[in-house]
Amino acid sequence: MYTTENFINGLRIAFHYIQITKKNGNILLWFARDINLAQEQSEFIGEIRLSEIQSIIDEITDKTTFNDYILFDKVSFEVPIKPIDRMRTPTYRLHDLDQYKVSEHNYEFLVTKASSKYIIALMCFLSLHPEITLYIPPILHRTIMRENIIKSVDELRDWFRIMTVRIVAPVECSLSEFKRMLQSYLFNISYNKSTVFDVVDLSDGRQPLRRSIQREGQLFPYKIYNQELIKYYYQGVSTDIPFTQYLAFYHVAEYFFQTIAEQDAFHEIESFITRPSFSPYKKEDIRQFYNRIKKKMRDQREDGVWDEKTGLLLCLNKFVPNVEELKNAILAIDSSAIDYYKNNNAPFADEGKSINFDDVSDGIYTTIRNRIYSVRNAIVHSKEGEKLRYEPFKHDKALAKEIPLIRAVAEEVIINSAKPMEFKF
Repeated sequence: MYTTENFINGLRIAFHYIQITKKNGNILLWFARDINLAQEQSEFIGEIRLSEIQSIIDEITDKTTFNDYILFDKVSFEVPIKPIDRMRTPTYRLHDLDQYKVSEHNYEFLVTKASSKYIIALMCFLSLHPEITLYIPPILHRTIMRENIIKSVDELRDWFRIMTVRIVAPVECSLSEFKRMLQSYLFNISYNKSTVFDVVDLSDGRQPLRRSIQREGQLFPYKIYNQELIKYYYQGVSTDIPFTQYLAFYHVAEYFFQTIAEQDAFHEIESFITRPSFSPYKKEDIRQFYNRIKKKMRDQREDGVWDEKTGLLLCLNKFVPNVEELKNAILAIDSSAIDYYKNNNAPFADEGKSINFDDVSDGIYTTIRNRIYSVRNAIVHSKEGEKLRYEPFKHDKALAKEIPLIRAVAEEVIINSAKPMEFKF
């Protein structure tokens, strides 16, 4: 796996806009706007000795493993990370990294740019897996590549802008032991520096999980929207963190749970006692009335708050009167979401069952309610021992797929609870 040829092939795959040739014991690098251009029409950007590349490859022994983008052997460990407040390519600023370096008991921990060994191992791996796409920021070929002639593998590392955690141990350690040390080290950084890093899968597209929606609707304000709901909505739209997005949009629907549940209960009571057949002097009528009240009160806690699951269903029935419009709103956010909800459950939620939006019966509201409520519970409650529960970072991609549904519901609630705007003419 670790050969000079694989390294060169990996570079060609990672940077499709460069040309690479071998000459006099060196590899020559050329920047080309069009890969089909002749070399004399390209721009020379680097020259690295093959002997330097080979010497680094020789350091990667048979006991060194590159798996899940982790490079490790029995005494060293290196893994790519990213600041989680930026859902994009891991980056680094050299003047920031020394503050995370620590060495005690002959163990060394540091946050740094990826080592030369890591870059070579990554390129050799990519050579064997050309189907994988590594995202390289476009700004690099306009600055680093074109303004700095690369003369070594160490300088080449700046092309990738990958930040890693590196651990060096004085004794042999297993992979699981290195991972435990990594997680504790990252927690201590977040605790002391208020900077949160997470391990990154370099094959992932590191585009923001927040979707930028472009609609062609009108901008003229014909409705007065509830300002409290709008604040939650703004919070959901403006963040990249799926956890915050989901709860912000859920709060929009939750806003009406109590009043809707009360109105529903009052309406049922009123309907019962105003029937012409009802008599407050007939014991059977009083008994039926009592049983009706008792059944309703089961949905209410001791503090007077109504059952949230019931409130959500009532909210959907009132503010999402047209499921077809909800479906279209979801499609406007993510064209693949409807099929996803039909064919997939929410993987981290107990009752996050599939939703068939072709179902025209009233039961569609129950299935929508169940999925939304179960996802909400999975991210709010994190009890140890529960079979299914949301785990931050691990389930972020799966949670992001649930955002179009809850966002569309929030939008329907805001729009359908609004009042007409009155203009003076």
